[in-house]
Amino acid sequence: MPFIVYIFTLSAFALGLAEFVPIGLADVIARDLGVNVEQAGGAVSLYALGATFAAPIFSALTAGWSRRHALLVTVLVFCAGSLVAAFANSLALLLVARFVAGMGHGLFLAVASSTAARLVGPGQAGRAVAVVFAGFTLAMAIGVPIGTYLGSLLSWRPVLGAIAAFGALGFLGLLLGMREPARVAGQQRESAGQALKAILHPALLTAALVTVLGYAGSFSAYTYIAPLLTEVTQISSTTLGLFMLAYGVLAAVGNWLGGRLTDGLGVNRASAIVLAGIAACTLGMWGLATFAGAMFVLVALLGLFTYAAVPALQARLIGVAERHAPHAQGVAAGLNIAGFNAGIALGAWLGGITIGQAGIAWMGLSGAIVAMLGLGLLGLLLVNSPDSGYRRVTTGE
Repeated sequence: MPFIVYIFTLSAFALGLAEFVPIGLADVIARDLGVNVEQAGGAVSLYALGATFAAPIFSALTAGWSRRHALLVTVLVFCAGSLVAAFANSLALLLVARFVAGMGHGLFLAVASSTAARLVGPGQAGRAVAVVFAGFTLAMAIGVPIGTYLGSLLSWRPVLGAIAAFGALGFLGLLLGMREPARVAGQQRESAGQALKAILHPALLTAALVTVLGYAGSFSAYTYIAPLLTEVTQISSTTLGLFMLAYGVLAAVGNWLGGRLTDGLGVNRASAIVLAGIAACTLGMWGLATFAGAMFVLVALLGLFTYAAVPALQARLIGVAERHAPHAQGVAAGLNIAGFNAGIALGAWLGGITIGQAGIAWMGLSGAIVAMLGLGLLGLLLVNSPDSGYRRVTTGE
C-alpha cells in the first residue's frame, strides 16, 4: 500500500473526530454558549450538511485540479473551520464554522478515496478505500470516547482545537509526502463542466441512492440507540458505554473486513452482504429489544456491517462511474460521501418520525424496511447491469 494512503488515514482520523465528538458534547456546548441542547445539536447537523453539499459539487468543480492541490486546499478548509469553531463565542459563528469544516470533510474523503483506489489498481481498490476510512472508524472507536471525556472534564474548546491540530498534521504529511501521479499518455483532465454533468448521470444517482437507503436504515436505529437501550432494554447508563464501545470497535473491524470482502468477492456481492447485514441487525433490534445480551451482539454487529459498507459501496460507485461516466471517479466518490451523510440525516429523521408515531421500540423495524429497500434497489440495478462493478482503474487524473 503506498505510504501516502496512510497519510490520508491520519487526516480521516481528524475528520472522524470532528463529525462525532460534538454528539457527546452537545450539553457542554449548550451550557457554555447559553443555548438549549437542540440548538447546540445543530453543530452536528450543519457539519453533515456541509459534507453532503461539498462532496459532489466541489469534487466536480475541482476536477481539473491536481489531486495533490485539491487535497491540500480541502484540508486547509477543514482546519480553518475547526479552529474557528473552537473559538466561537456565539451559536451562529459555531454553526457557520462547522458547516465550513464539513465542506472540507466531504471533499477530502471524496478525493482521497478515489485517489487511493487509483493508486493501487483494481485488485486492491477495496482495501485502499478501507485504509483511508480506517482513520475515520478508529476515531470513532478510540478518539471519540476520549474526546468526549476530556471535553466533559475540561472544556469542549480544546477538543475542537485538537481536531484542527490533527488536521494540520495531515496537511504537513500531504505537503511533504504526496507526489502527483503521472498521467497516462494522451489522457486529458476532466473539465468542471463535464464533472458537473456527471453528477446528474442517472446511473451514478441511482447507485448513490443505494448508499442513502442503506445508511438511512442503519441510522434510523443507531441515532436513537441510547434511549432504546435505557428505556426498552433497561440497561444502566454505565453499561450503555460498553455497548457504544462494542459498536465502535466492531466498526473499525468492519471497515477492514469490508475492504477484504470487496476485493475478494467483488463490489456487488460485498455490497449485498453488508446491506443484508444492516437489515438483519435492525430487524433483530426490533424483535429482541428487551434482551440485553442479544442487543449487545446486535449493536456490535450493526457497527460491523455499517462500516463494512463504506469500502464496498464506495468502490462500487467508482466502478459504476468508470463504466457509465469515464474519468468521473472523483465525482462518483463525492456522490457516495454525500450519500453517507444524507443517509445519516434521513435515518435520524425517519427514526424520529417512528418514535413519534409508534414508539421507540419500533424504530428497528423502520430501519430494517429502509435497508431492505436499499438491498432491493441494488438487486434491481444488478439485474439490469450485472457487470457494473469496479473493473479497472486508470493511473492518474
